Amino acid sequence: MTSFQELITQGAANAWLFIPTAVLLGILHGLEPGHSKTMMAAFIIAIRGTVAQAVLLGLSAAISHSFVIWLLAATALHFGSRWDVETTEPYFQFISGLIIVALAGWMFWRTRRDQLDAAYHEHHHHHDASGAGAHGGQIVSTNLGQIEVCIHEDGVPPRFRVYGPLTQTSAPIVEVSRPDDSREIYQFTRSGDYWEATSELPEPHAFTAELRVEPKGQGYSVTFEEHEHLDLSGGNFQDTHEREHAADIARRFRNRHVTTGQIVVFGLTGGLLPCPAAITVLLVCLQLKQFILGFTLVACFSFGLALTMVTVGAAAAWGVQHASKRFSWFSSLAARAPYFSSAILLVLGLFITWLGARHIL
Repeated sequence: MTSFQELITQGAANAWLFIPTAVLLGILHGLEPGHSKTMMAAFIIAIRGTVAQAVLLGLSAAISHSFVIWLLAATALHFGSRWDVETTEPYFQFISGLIIVALAGWMFWRTRRDQLDAAYHEHHHHHDASGAGAHGGQIVSTNLGQIEVCIHEDGVPPRFRVYGPLTQTSAPIVEVSRPDDSREIYQFTRSGDYWEATSELPEPHAFTAELRVEPKGQGYSVTFEEHEHLDLSGGNFQDTHEREHAADIARRFRNRHVTTGQIVVFGLTGGLLPCPAAITVLLVCLQLKQFILGFTLVACFSFGLALTMVTVGAAAAWGVQHASKRFSWFSSLAARAPYFSSAILLVLGLFITWLGARHIL
C-alpha cells in the first residue's frame, strides 16, 4: 500500500484526492465543538447582520486561519527543532481571547450608548405623537412647531401630506423604511396650506417613516400600521415610547451599526487559532519540497472551514430577518439580544484567555 509520504511526494498526480479531502476535513473541523461557530452566530445576531456580512465574516476568518498556519509552518521550518508549535499555540489563544473580550466590551458599550441616545431623543426631542390631528394624521412636535403627517387617499392614489408651519426653505422630506429593509424617500411640493408628496405611496402602508423638516436636521419618527392608515380617531395608536422603540429597531436593522472594517477584524480574530492537523500536513509538504501542494491544501482546508462558518452566520442572519417580520414580540427581544450576545462573547473570550494563560504561566 502506498504510504502517506509517497502520496505527498507524488504531488499533483493525487491532487484530485487531496483537494476535496482537505475541503471535507475543513468542514468537519468547523463542525467540531468549539468557539468559532458560537462567536460567528453571536456577532451576527448582535449587529443584526445580513447574509452578505455573514459571508464576509466567514471568509475573513478563513483567510486569517490560512495565513497563521502558513506563517507558523514557515517559521517552524526556518527555526527547525528549536520551534515547538504546541508551545506557540497558547500565546495565540491568549491574544485571541483578549481581542474577543475587547470586542464583547465594545458591543455592550455600543448597545448601551445607542439605547441611551434613543431615550434621550425620546424625552428631549421627539415627543412624536401627541394625538390625532385635524386631518386624521399624527402630530409631531418639531423645532418649528406642531406638524401633522397623514396619508391622503380619499378617492385618489395615496400620497403623504404634511400640515404645519413650514416655509419654502423648510420643505419636508419623508424617508420610509419597510420591514423588508427597502427604503423610499419622498419629496414634497407646496399646495395651498399643506405640502404634498410628489410621488404616490404604494401599498402596504405598514412601515416606519422619518420626517425631516431641514436638510440636515433632526429626524422625527412615525410608525404606520396597515390596518389603521394613520387613522387615530379611534384612539388605538402607539404611544411615544412604543413608536420610538419601533423606529430604533428599524434603524438598527437598516444601518447595522457596524462597519465593514469591524466585521473583518472580528473575522480575522476568529481565525487566529490554528488547527494542529493542518499545520502538520503543511509541514510535511514543505519538508518534502511540495510547497505549492502544501499551501493549496491549507487553503482548501480553510475554505471548508469557511463554508461551515458562513453557513452558521447566514442561518443566524436569515433567522433574525425573518423573525423580525413574523413575530410582533421580536422587537423587544432584538433590543436585548446584543446584551446576551456580548455576554456569550465575553465568557468565550475569558475562557480562551484562561486556556492560553494556563499553559503560559
